[in-house]
Amino acid sequence: MTEATNTLTDTTERTTAAEIDRPVSFKSLQHVCTCSEDFLVNDKEFQQCLKGCKWSPDGLSILTNGEDKRLRIFNIETDETDRCMKLCKISQIKEGGTIYDYAWYPNSTQNNDGLKLVLSTSHRSPIHLWNALDGQLEATYRVYDHVDEVAHVNSICFNWSGEEIYCGSYGKLNIFRTDRPGREFIEISTKANLHRSIISTIAMNAVDRSMFAIGTYSKDIGIFGGNELMYVLRGHKSGITHLQFSPDGSKLYSGSRKGDGDIVCWDLRNVGRTLYSVERHITTNQRIYFDISSDGKYLVSGNCTGDISTWQLDQKIEMCNDAENVLPVNSKISVHNDCVNGVSLHPTRPLLATTSGQRHYEFDDEDEQKLKTDTDISLKLWKII
Repeated sequence: MTEATNTLTDTTERTTAAEIDRPVSFKSLQHVCTCSEDFLVNDKEFQQCLKGCKWSPDGLSILTNGEDKRLRIFNIETDETDRCMKLCKISQIKEGGTIYDYAWYPNSTQNNDGLKLVLSTSHRSPIHLWNALDGQLEATYRVYDHVDEVAHVNSICFNWSGEEIYCGSYGKLNIFRTDRPGREFIEISTKANLHRSIISTIAMNAVDRSMFAIGTYSKDIGIFGGNELMYVLRGHKSGITHLQFSPDGSKLYSGSRKGDGDIVCWDLRNVGRTLYSVERHITTNQRIYFDISSDGKYLVSGNCTGDISTWQLDQKIEMCNDAENVLPVNSKISVHNDCVNGVSLHPTRPLLATTSGQRHYEFDDEDEQKLKTDTDISLKLWKII
């Protein structure tokens, strides 16, 4: 299935032991709260849907992306016993076009003035850095095309320290200094070794901090060290939509879209070898997120069937040299009435955030196609038990 090509060359608040203990089974979820009214759009000709969610590094806020070109930030309201009660929207960010990617600033908990930052990229717009607390624009970063016009990028990622911004687009990677807004950047061409394709996702290795990975719609994965392309991984049957390194930095997980959909685990100690894959139900080209628990024991992903699947990563499986190893599912749990495109595990507590939605069409009495509006568009919070 695989091919590898060598191409050269903490939070400020203290947490208790109970809070950082991870679940031992991940067999079931307890519903905590649902937020749906904040995503309503008063337009019968427009179909709203959510496109993922991400916990902030301090675990106090959840960021969502909507089809209506809006990022929304929610905080958790608790009662006197510190139990989660509901999600409260604290700010909303309006982009100029369809939002392709978004990310939290990684060291927001270390910022002395309490500033929390969010990065976003959208259609035909520059890259924006926002204040998550009030939704105000803090900085702008511009990539220009061959005729010196502002061009959008398709994927964004901070490096581990937040000092640099990595941006992927068609056949190139641009790197900005976070403290230098404008048009000053380093550009790395990927056209020669990764086909001529859009860089759809970027992931940073938190252990080997010189290493990062990019995924493309041409199914290729590039492994970089010190901004030099070291390896190309091939094996997926459709475009890559999401990448994530294991917490110990020794493995890379890659997920693809319709036509494949599986998540593949790559062994970075023996580059080019896959340890196993896991199967998901993907019938859309949109990004279906997955996440890995901070202790590296569990993998969780959404499906287009309204449920999530979980896998136990520390179990022993018999490795076969002549066949692909498929990791058995640990649990499958129904969480929404529509495609579960967003899953995000809390950084310290046994909590899971999920989002749902996708475009649906139906036919009227005159057999004309129109958007369906009675779909499940919601953000939900779950306790892992």
